[in-house]
Amino acid sequence: MRSIAFLSPDFLANPWPRYAHFREEQPVWWSDEIRMFCVFRHRDIRACLTSPDYTVEYPFRVSRQVFGETLLDLDGPRHTRLRRPLAGLLLGRRDNVAFRAAAEERARTAVAALNPGTVLDMVSGPARAVPLTATAAFLGIPAERHDWLLHTVEYLVSHLDGSSGDFARASVLRTELEEYLVGLLSMGAPPRSMLGEVRTWVRDGELTTAEAVGLATLTLAAGFETSTGLISNTLHCLARHPEHAAAAAGDSDRLRSFLKETLRWEPPQHDTVRFARRDTTLSGVRIPAGSALKLVLASGNRDAEVFDHAEEFRPDRSTHGSLTFGHGSHSCLGTHIALDVAEAFIGALLARFPGLRAVDDPMPPITGSTFRRPQALRMRLGPKGES
Repeated sequence: MRSIAFLSPDFLANPWPRYAHFREEQPVWWSDEIRMFCVFRHRDIRACLTSPDYTVEYPFRVSRQVFGETLLDLDGPRHTRLRRPLAGLLLGRRDNVAFRAAAEERARTAVAALNPGTVLDMVSGPARAVPLTATAAFLGIPAERHDWLLHTVEYLVSHLDGSSGDFARASVLRTELEEYLVGLLSMGAPPRSMLGEVRTWVRDGELTTAEAVGLATLTLAAGFETSTGLISNTLHCLARHPEHAAAAAGDSDRLRSFLKETLRWEPPQHDTVRFARRDTTLSGVRIPAGSALKLVLASGNRDAEVFDHAEEFRPDRSTHGSLTFGHGSHSCLGTHIALDVAEAFIGALLARFPGLRAVDDPMPPITGSTFRRPQALRMRLGPKGES
């Protein structure tokens, strides 16, 4: 019987063969290492994401310890009550027009500041800075606090996969972040910003201050990590698939399709967690009440039952059924925001530097545990045809 050592270097560098094996042979597998049932097939993952037999509620969930209670930790009426106004803001009739304009402007500004002919590590540079500053602007956090915010959120996010880092330091930073957000809410966040809207919800009694801060911190964390991973992984895929990169460079529809296929094929988040409310069975495996389940979303994204030639990178395919942003009541409300930020930045980057290319051969791999992206990706910013 095969097993997975989730933190072993070979698995972190290339988990896909293991995922394929377990989808076929052990689609629901108990791991002694992490004390969880691991779920690999698309249909089983989707069942766990939608069935009332499974819940997100668990007091010792790592995300709850790092960021406090957020929508990630709630089910039932309270989850619905908190999600509804946020969905109205992110997906409602205004359709994020103001945010899209801000994101596109920040992306263009970031690209305009880059120097032609230089070599730049995209991961430590704009791939991490652009998403967070765009999200911060959407929230209504002033530009002079963006550097502090970037380092604070980056440190907190680094603990979400069970890092053995300094949780005491993380706790201090979380308190500082919460106090800062409370101050913005009490003093008046800018109009036409998320915090400006949330402030009215608190004033009208729709949310408590703690719930408002939870929505803001969740938006920051998701806006940082997922979008940073999406931009980094997309640039990695563009370098690996130059035949598709040329087509995407001058066509926004093709670039959008390239981004969606990157999210399916190399998602920035590989798994999420659920807990069994009651004794149940999944693919013939008995799941006792209270058990934790690691839903391997990335494995489901390469399930041949859902996607033809699932192991191949095909930007022209339909990605309907992708599990990258979840499914059901906890599906990510920021999907379009992440795509908008990535499209604005990468589109502007390719337009200004059509000869963009990676300089390291081989390129640093996409790696990581729950969150996956290259640790570095050096690219040369030069005109088309540069050798």
